[in-house]
Amino acid sequence: MENIEITNFNELPFGENVNQSASIAPIENGLEYEILSDNDALEYIDYLNSTKAIEILAEFFDVNAVAIAKENKLCSVALGNSVETAFEKIVDCDPLAVIGSTVGFSKELTLEVAKQLNAMKIRNVIATKFSKEALEYLLNNSEINVIQIKSPLQEVLGFNAKDIRVTPFGYLIQNQNDSKLTKSTFKVAGKTKPTQQQAEDAIFAWKISKYSQSRCAVIAKDLSTKAIVQGRTNLAEAVESAMDIACENSKEAVLAVDGVIENEEVINAAIQGRIGLIIEANDGVNSEKITKLADKYEISLIKTGLRNNKY
Repeated sequence: MENIEITNFNELPFGENVNQSASIAPIENGLEYEILSDNDALEYIDYLNSTKAIEILAEFFDVNAVAIAKENKLCSVALGNSVETAFEKIVDCDPLAVIGSTVGFSKELTLEVAKQLNAMKIRNVIATKFSKEALEYLLNNSEINVIQIKSPLQEVLGFNAKDIRVTPFGYLIQNQNDSKLTKSTFKVAGKTKPTQQQAEDAIFAWKISKYSQSRCAVIAKDLSTKAIVQGRTNLAEAVESAMDIACENSKEAVLAVDGVIENEEVINAAIQGRIGLIIEANDGVNSEKITKLADKYEISLIKTGLRNNKY
């Protein structure tokens, strides 16, 4: 295996906790970025949150996309016909998550959005470009860390060829999840056919699940997340929690789960939330029973043939 030499460490204020020392070192062919604000000493968690935001924005590099990350988790993601529209959608998903978060933009950040960010007391804003007015406003009127990404966002896709973790048992090494889903690759399993909007929302929600910790449930509608619940040990619990968060926004929305639905509790929760479409990984032991139940309540059911496990 190729040896990697890590040099030029830059000390960070602290790690995950104040008693932990931490540092960051440049990586060959890494992302080119610049911290434009006076505070150029980002913290350990700032780099983690910025990475979360940038990873999902890279999936939508060619459209107006906005993502919120906090505690090393995606909180909400939205697409729109403008940056302003996408940002408005994302705030509606989880207003409380915005406070102290990292907010990322795939396109130019405008003055209108910059003013809203300042009022919401976010911690970091990361974008590929800032309008002159927006940049001047943020630098002169806020304490927000302003970070500009200078590399093309699409270069982030597949950037890390390997995922390496250190355990007491040894190094765990795997290829990165480079799976891709399109409307031409998934399979409609039930009798109820999805609308074009539902199909687009399904692909959108599935991409979000790819960057969410398993077991996850993502509810999306009109290319905007309405709930992201992740890191649960039980899929039914994740779905029920997502329904509670989305409330009325789950009506006719899409539910994406990163695995296979094995019990009726998941479908029952979707029925209660009046979900219009469910997208899951593949067939399971109880798939026939699950499909019949979805058909009974006219819920579209899509199988991707892919898994998005992320532990």
